[in-house]
Amino acid sequence: MLQSTPLFIAVGHHGQRLSSRDGITWGQPQVGREGETYRAVAFGNRRFVAVGSYGGENIMAASTDGTTWKTGKKEARYVQYIRGLTFGNKIFLGLGGDPGSVGSSKPFITTTEEGLTWSENHSIPGRHILRRAVWGDKRFVAVGDRGRRAVSDDGKTWTDAPDVKAIDTLVDVAFGSPAGKAIFVGVGLHGLRMHSEDGLKWSPAVRGEEGEHLNSIVWTGSRFVAVGMGATYLSNDGLEWKREKNLDAPLCIAHGKAADGKDVFVGANWKGKLMHSTDGITWRQTHQCEHHVESIAFG
Repeated sequence: MLQSTPLFIAVGHHGQRLSSRDGITWGQPQVGREGETYRAVAFGNRRFVAVGSYGGENIMAASTDGTTWKTGKKEARYVQYIRGLTFGNKIFLGLGGDPGSVGSSKPFITTTEEGLTWSENHSIPGRHILRRAVWGDKRFVAVGDRGRRAVSDDGKTWTDAPDVKAIDTLVDVAFGSPAGKAIFVGVGLHGLRMHSEDGLKWSPAVRGEEGEHLNSIVWTGSRFVAVGMGATYLSNDGLEWKREKNLDAPLCIAHGKAADGKDVFVGANWKGKLMHSTDGITWRQTHQCEHHVESIAFG
């Protein structure tokens, strides 16, 4: 039977996968082989899908309940690794490439509906790979290396934002609809924040303080929450921001809702620390994993 209870799923090194209903109490992890690393996880089509690598192969795992996982693999030849994952338009979209080939990273996408059977790699133009993407307003918007930002209606044909600068590289991107208005917001190093209505034309860069690296941004349904080292930035519209000092902020986050409808934020920090917050500002450790966690999803 398909799981109807909302879950947080955390994935990471040593093939680690574990789940929590409230972001506080975590079940026993399932682990794979040493060297297996799941780097991204997403929820869609009533299932969680995780992607990563082991040796020269991509590895995949899919679960409808967070407990029973089916696994698969896809040849990577040590250069065609899937490095980012999102869900939208009824498909999981994997983003990949070889960032080690400077100026010629051979970016590609691959898709799946159920997490185990993936399409052939589809090469996309551009010298730099796309790493994070989000679906909103009937389009994928992705961000990547050297300031690259791109838009696609179907995940295959991409249009790049013009006149980008490497200094404006966005680390993560989120989609929200404040007051019914569609907007994409990206974040990056030193408190970098930029917004766009279509993914192609972006606002001028706004920065915070030195070292405030914003690693993750989420839309809660009522505001954007961007979490970085030493500061959390909050915005109801993606335009005006409030900065709050934080402590022990995680490197990646996921947002969900508790049974009472209140916000729940779950994050991961080195090494294997799982964190919990109700506002994205004050964090406390709730669990210590044996292996490091790379990504968290809610669904």
